[in-house]
Amino acid sequence: MIGVAAGTSAGTADAVRTADRLGAAARRPFRPYTASSYFKHPVTGHPINEARTQAFQPFMKTFPAQARFRYPTISGVDGSDWGTAYAMGSRQDPVWRLTGSMDRQCAILSSRGFHAPDWFGSMLTGTHDSPFCVIDRASGYTVFGSGARVVGNHLIHVSTAGITYHSSNGLTCFNPRSDDRRNFSGRGRIADAMVIRKDLMDFGLANRTGLGHVLHLFMTETNSADGFCNPMVSCEEGLNGFGAEGERIALSRHIDLGKRGMSPAGLVIAKTLQEHGAYFGDNAGKQSTFKAEQENRSRPTWHGLLNRDSLRGITWDDFVVLERPRHSGRRKHR
Repeated sequence: MIGVAAGTSAGTADAVRTADRLGAAARRPFRPYTASSYFKHPVTGHPINEARTQAFQPFMKTFPAQARFRYPTISGVDGSDWGTAYAMGSRQDPVWRLTGSMDRQCAILSSRGFHAPDWFGSMLTGTHDSPFCVIDRASGYTVFGSGARVVGNHLIHVSTAGITYHSSNGLTCFNPRSDDRRNFSGRGRIADAMVIRKDLMDFGLANRTGLGHVLHLFMTETNSADGFCNPMVSCEEGLNGFGAEGERIALSRHIDLGKRGMSPAGLVIAKTLQEHGAYFGDNAGKQSTFKAEQENRSRPTWHGLLNRDSLRGITWDDFVVLERPRHSGRRKHR
């Protein structure tokens, strides 16, 4: 983004941000994975499970942690530290490396590492999950980590890590639909779906589109008895909420989103939910939420464009539950 100098008037700053968005209209941001990937696949024509939909809507109205919130909230904005630290790396950026608990597919992240800007470490939140997603264009893979904290010079300690190659369909190697044995992600989560990116938002605003990919919903609580389905490959145990991990929901195509009174940014996300939907990923332990690209005082990414309640114009009654794919099961948390 073009820098705004100290002392610049509010009107001039708004004009600069508008120019940035107009510029975004001319350059389509990079979205990883193959064109047929689950990550990019729209819900058009996908059958609706009417019985599941009729069960989902009252659950979201009555479940104690969810009942006060009639719509999904957004984390990582408005002073929230619960978003996803995000960066896109290039060959000109320094190399970062990971240490800590990692599967064998992620060993390359300790040795070769990944490219990310120098400022990236300052975005890690220090919360108990402290997630990050880095799209390393130079190396051709997306890196995910949780429990992340800087412990040395361009060195990050993680409690979990993931890696997915951009030339693939983005699914973990444990998923029978995966086309790359090098991919690994905990329980099958798609790291790129776990963050609302600012550059994709700018493109959506400039072109009146959605973000162009499925979203990962941090669901208030799933139901362990329902197991899991694509893209997930296992589920957390001991939970009694609603739905399988991986079950997909979408805003009904019959809703006229333009009449819901949402902000432009809220409308971009709502269009995303209507076109690509969201799958139940991690359990939130509170109200259901999406994670935005994390901002802080040193990098106020959103400048008030997006806030916790940007989706206030929709309700859970506007959502439908889609039919589950055949790939499903009851494997425990991995």
